[in-house]
Amino acid sequence: MKRFLQFTCVAATVTASVFTLSSFNSVKKEKANPLPMAYSVALQSKNQIGTNEQWTWTLTNPNPGNGNNGTLQNVSHWDIALSPAAEAALVSAEYSRDGVNWFSLSIEVERDPSIRLCTQADVLKFNVGTDGSAPLYYRATFDEQFTQNAYATSYIKTGGGLQGCNLYYFNGMGTRLD
Repeated sequence: MKRFLQFTCVAATVTASVFTLSSFNSVKKEKANPLPMAYSVALQSKNQIGTNEQWTWTLTNPNPGNGNNGTLQNVSHWDIALSPAAEAALVSAEYSRDGVNWFSLSIEVERDPSIRLCTQADVLKFNVGTDGSAPLYYRATFDEQFTQNAYATSYIKTGGGLQGCNLYYFNGMGTRLD
């Protein structure tokens, strides 16, 4: 009888664990972003400014909302992965809401705890996000020249838990030109 009760308790625990894990997985699926590439990241320019090279991108939310029914939450911040050479050559980071008036950002190249489920790599964090459907301009200046890489890695972090962070490939820095 004692052995039967132990088996029953084990079976109940296993059943409860399977049910709990199944429930967790279905909740996780509901929270996944159905449109992971819906934000638009575009290289606007790559210019030589004196001895520096300046890269400018726009990030646009084409369907702002609360993240439900195909809408996208505002972006909290944009993180880009840089090669060690680009990290060493980074001179400044800026943002603009109109592409004309620019504001300096502190240069943060480190792990971003808010996207720890997406990457453990160091990233350049542009700690300013979108507001509705207006494009947000980001600019990084380097004291070296780099090739253009169509598959540079970035992460978009939204303000809430519905969409989390998403991996985006964009036209960014490739290898250093010698």
